[in-house]
Amino acid sequence: MLRRHWKITIPTGIVVVAGIALAIVMWVLPDSPPQAVVYTNVSANFKACLLSTTRDADDSEHVWPAIQAAGTRAAINAQHITAPAGTSDQLVPYLNSLISLHCGLIITAGTDLTQPALDVAKTHPQQRFLIQPPHDPLANVDSIPSQPDALTALVAAAAPTTPAR
Repeated sequence: MLRRHWKITIPTGIVVVAGIALAIVMWVLPDSPPQAVVYTNVSANFKACLLSTTRDADDSEHVWPAIQAAGTRAAINAQHITAPAGTSDQLVPYLNSLISLHCGLIITAGTDLTQPALDVAKTHPQQRFLIQPPHDPLANVDSIPSQPDALTALVAAAAPTTPAR
């Protein structure tokens, strides 16, 4: 019977296969054109760097969330570095490394870093610091506010309104 109706069977089969192929293609293709991916150069963002020691981990746990929250208010990359507990002379290189990493604001958590931060602040007057109170008054050193919202606002305010390119 196929031999007698091959003029009808073959074209009908081709139409059915083409219809199925078209249905699969339409099902797989998205309904709308793809959206362009927007990339942000986060390397141009202001850097706020928290330095703590293993001995002052509790202090950093209170400060770190407030610093991270500042990133929702301004273009800020928040970084947290934990140094081993040590003497003032052993901790100064950690602070100097943050300056070489172009941290716009260096925040220290805990009392272990107060004196090393003051020593580095004296030799780098262009660098801004936030450290635990009380401390010697220096133009580039402020105290960490006790309220998290105030710290978040202070960190956000330290960032320039437009990122450097």
